[in-house]
Amino acid sequence: MNRLKQLPWMFLLLLLILMSMGCAVESYLPGAEPTFPPVPPTPSTNNQPTGSSPMSGDWNASTDFGRLAFTIDPTGTSVTTAVVKLANYTCGGTTLTTETQGLNTWPVVDHQFSVTINLSVRHIEDLSILGIYDPINKKFSGNWEEDMRGTHCSGTWETIARK
Repeated sequence: MNRLKQLPWMFLLLLLILMSMGCAVESYLPGAEPTFPPVPPTPSTNNQPTGSSPMSGDWNASTDFGRLAFTIDPTGTSVTTAVVKLANYTCGGTTLTTETQGLNTWPVVDHQFSVTINLSVRHIEDLSILGIYDPINKKFSGNWEEDMRGTHCSGTWETIARK
């Protein structure tokens, strides 16, 4: 009778051993890496359209906080990634040097977009960016605002014009 009580525990132990061996073997198989959604590449400094829209492609701007880069999809209807690089930027007594990439997509409507990127894990430092495309001068410009621990900071930005 004592052996019958041990049987479920032995079965459970054997199952755990087999599962852990399966996971260990999987890590040695080529192509068995976990699949995550692909991260869009960081926008390049290639100042050329990549699609049918003149707004499409990668855009870069120097800012008071460091650098802003973003990519507009080939049709010109959405921002597909935005990268913010802060270099010894101070707002509200806090100095940040970091680089973060927003992986959401934001719509471009009437040649404008608005993006909010969180700069910290604790969601206390948000950077809001407004961009407007000027079709005559072939460039984006806009403003940015940041609330960092209760202090409001802001500024403007502008990309290089395309030829």
